[in-house]
Amino acid sequence: SGGPAEPARSPCHAQHTGNDSMASRFDACVIGHLACDINRIGDTEYEPSPGGAAYYSTMVYRRLGLRAAVVTKVAGRDRSLLRQLEDAGVEVFNLPSAATTTFRNIYPSASDPDHRIQRVDARAGPIAVDALPDLRARIWQIGPLTGDDVELGMIRHCAGLGGLVGLDVQGLTRVVTDGEVRASAPAEQMDYLCALDVLKADDAEILTYTGAEAVQTGVATVRAAGVREVLVTRASAGAVIYGRGAPIAVDAAPPRRMVDATGCGDTFLAAYMTRRLTSDDLRDCGEFAAAAAAINIETRGAFQGTPADVAERRAALRRRS
Repeated sequence: SGGPAEPARSPCHAQHTGNDSMASRFDACVIGHLACDINRIGDTEYEPSPGGAAYYSTMVYRRLGLRAAVVTKVAGRDRSLLRQLEDAGVEVFNLPSAATTTFRNIYPSASDPDHRIQRVDARAGPIAVDALPDLRARIWQIGPLTGDDVELGMIRHCAGLGGLVGLDVQGLTRVVTDGEVRASAPAEQMDYLCALDVLKADDAEILTYTGAEAVQTGVATVRAAGVREVLVTRASAGAVIYGRGAPIAVDAAPPRRMVDATGCGDTFLAAYMTRRLTSDDLRDCGEFAAAAAAINIETRGAFQGTPADVAERRAALRRRS
């Protein structure tokens, strides 16, 4: 049976007519709060570290050889959280903020990276469209940690500037109540999705976000709103890509050791978007992303691989199959 029909490109993709001569140009730009993550795995609590798509995805773009930028909000007293990005050659646009979003990620069992409990100790204010620096990028990734981190008009704005626009809806499925992260109600409006090229969600998030009772129904809902490609990740069970034609199932690449699953979803989306710049083969893009995510889970912190590492991992998987 065939998959959902390819939606027509929506007129909500505004044409950009401004003067680009003075704009800073990048291959990829991530927009979202960089978090202060306090990770506890089993009985071990680690020192605070940077987190969120602003950290994990941006480092993937940089490690894969792209000229990368991030637009974020980190309080002045926490500016050391930006050091890894800056040392890696990322251009950091840190907007003024009195607070840094702070997450506690609790993995009760070191052997079960799919089970995570989250608390929020502090939150930075939203990133507004009119605060975005004068940038141009081939990839825009919107990475909210909670539902009001980034003005959703940012999607249409970035689409109007040109380039692929991707969104991880994880943050849009979260509501923070008394410091606890809980699932939010379904989105009431999805008009902003008409400008979106790639939407990523795990199988639970797509149900929470759309209010659907089945993944296929949730996917159909966001595609009807205008999303061109939907990535539904299923942790160790792999992912399914919904785009042109029938859905494409992509197996997870097994990690060689289990160290830290934090940031694997951000890694998957960023690697997919990177590959998508040069490939129209959605299976190829998905397998590239799965290999990058496996490499990420083998170390603490952000992705530390290279394009050659991803190619080698994919070759090893082909030899095993």
